[in-house]
Amino acid sequence: MFLFYRYYSKGGTIRIPYFSALCATVFLIYIHVFQILIIFDKVDWFPMKEDDLQMIKYWKLAMFLFPIFIITAYLVKESDLKNLDYSDEKIKQGGACLILYVLLSVFLLFVLMFVIPNK
Repeated sequence: MFLFYRYYSKGGTIRIPYFSALCATVFLIYIHVFQILIIFDKVDWFPMKEDDLQMIKYWKLAMFLFPIFIITAYLVKESDLKNLDYSDEKIKQGGACLILYVLLSVFLLFVLMFVIPNK
């Protein structure tokens, strides 16, 4: 989460880096939860239906993610992120790993979505 916080501490999100980093982290957690649901063929546990209105889908998604958001915010405080300090080399290496991790997570999600249901 530190890398997200550092990234969002610049540019247009300079006023809300903690919230932005928290949202990005929760989004990654959501991707992993969805991957697990796909692997165990339990996607129907997810509270969305195809015939729901778009606003209802957003509301259900928000209610699903809210507890994850609160738990993550409780576990990782903004003051903890502000106090962390790493060398530029480690930050650069971590940033490259984070980009690769996000890309592989999204790729795995798409692979699971198209491969597992066809078994």
